[in-house]
Amino acid sequence: MAEEEKIREHAKQALEALTDKKKKWKDRLRDFLWEILIIVVAINLTLWFHSWSDKRHDRELEKDFLIGMRNDLNNLNIYMDSSFVKFQPTLDYYDSVWVQINEHRIDKAFVDTNSIHLINALYFSYDNSRFESFKSSGYLRLIENPVLLQDITHLYTVEFPSQVEADNIIFGERQRDFNTNIISKVRLDFSGKMYVSEILNSLEMKNRIFFYSSGFHENKRHKKALLQLVEQVKNEINQELKTRF
Repeated sequence: MAEEEKIREHAKQALEALTDKKKKWKDRLRDFLWEILIIVVAINLTLWFHSWSDKRHDRELEKDFLIGMRNDLNNLNIYMDSSFVKFQPTLDYYDSVWVQINEHRIDKAFVDTNSIHLINALYFSYDNSRFESFKSSGYLRLIENPVLLQDITHLYTVEFPSQVEADNIIFGERQRDFNTNIISKVRLDFSGKMYVSEILNSLEMKNRIFFYSSGFHENKRHKKALLQLVEQVKNEINQELKTRF
């Protein structure tokens, strides 16, 4: 507002200089042009300052987003590493039972005591609040590196949702299969222990163990590959922060 008031004041002085009959026309024209020059310079300086201020603000928004995004991906790394550890006993259970089936040496105590792994699940989840907030505000345009922008967007709009869907499919299918084809056939005691070993030799159960064992290992491979993409994007963010900020 202060700049606008100054510009209006110089415009008033320019008009007064041009209409001052006490001065010669050359002096009036000189004073008028001088005031106009001041106005032009003031306007350009004001525009330059606002442009500089806007760019500085946009730059800070971009920097804060990239730092926050790096933190989000670091947290996702920690979560996924932890999920691998938590779900590994389930993978081991399926592998061990499959070996026992093929070698015709069923360890009933092991199979029954650890049968909870037949319904154990660990769904992939991620926090997309920062990305969606930045996106909905129209700020993704502030990321000047087109490759980095594409890779971040690809993670949050393709890779992460695809992994969520993959987990929903395999874990959801297994839960429905368990409810329909296992729990209705298996014997339970008062402690809730499931005597899965008693139905383990059926062809359906053998196929089920093989199918989910293979599926869970493939799911793990996909998640490992996803972690590599996450690491790649983190490296790109680090490089961007290092070279531009």
